[in-house]
Amino acid sequence: MKLTIQLAALAAIILTPANADIITIISASSVANATADRNTWLAENFGAGATPQALTGFEDDATGSYTSLATAAGTFSVVPGSLVSTGNGTHKDAFTVLNSSDTPFQGRYNTTPGGKNWLDSNDITKLQLTTTLDTVYFFMTDVDDTGGKLTIQTADGATSSNFSGATNGDLYFVAITGPNAIGDIRWLNNSQADGYGLDDFGTVAYPSPLRSAAPVPEPASWVILGVAMFLLWAALGQRERKERP
Repeated sequence: MKLTIQLAALAAIILTPANADIITIISASSVANATADRNTWLAENFGAGATPQALTGFEDDATGSYTSLATAAGTFSVVPGSLVSTGNGTHKDAFTVLNSSDTPFQGRYNTTPGGKNWLDSNDITKLQLTTTLDTVYFFMTDVDDTGGKLTIQTADGATSSNFSGATNGDLYFVAITGPNAIGDIRWLNNSQADGYGLDDFGTVAYPSPLRSAAPVPEPASWVILGVAMFLLWAALGQRERKERP
C-alpha cells in the first residue's frame, strides 16, 4: 500500500506543470543596451543557439487610433473596463500607433533601428495582447514617470511591476515566457495620465527545427526532479526489502 502511495506521489510530481509564466523586466540605459540585455536573456534561458526573431515594430501600420490591431505577435486590443486618458492622449478608449512627428507625448519613442513607429498606450488604463506564442519579448519606454503604477499580467495570473526608473524616457527590455501559450498579456495602469510606448516585439528562434523553444529548466525544476528520484529510490528499496525471504 505504501509503495502505491509513493509511486502515486512520484507521478503527481512528474505530471505537475513545472512553472507558471515568468515575466522579466530589465532597465536599460540605451537601445543598444536593451538589445544586449535581450541577447543575453535569450542565451541564458534558451542556450547559445537561440536567436531573436522579430515579430513587429509597427512600421507597416498606419499611424492613428485603434481599438484592435492584428500583428505577427498577436492581436492588440483595449481591455473591457479600460478608462480613457485625461492627459495628453486623444481622450478616447483606444491605443495609438505614433511616430516622432505626430506624438503628443515626451519620452516615448521608436526603438527599431531605422524605424519610426511605435505602439502607444495613449494613456488608457488597460491594454492587452492576445498571443499563441509561449515566448514574447519587447521594449517599453516612459513607464511610471509621472506617478502612475503599471503592472504586467498574463492569463495564468503571473504579474510584475518591477519598473525602477520612473523617469521621463526610461527604457526597459521585457520578456515573458511560459510552459504553454501565454494567451493574454495585459498592461494595467492605475493612472489615466501616465502611459508608455511599446516596440520591437519578438520571440525566440533556433537554427534547427529540431530544437525546442522551451526555456532552460529553472533551479526549482531540478529540485522537483531530485525529490522525484529520491521517492522512486525509496519506493524500489522498500519493495526489494519486502521481497527478500
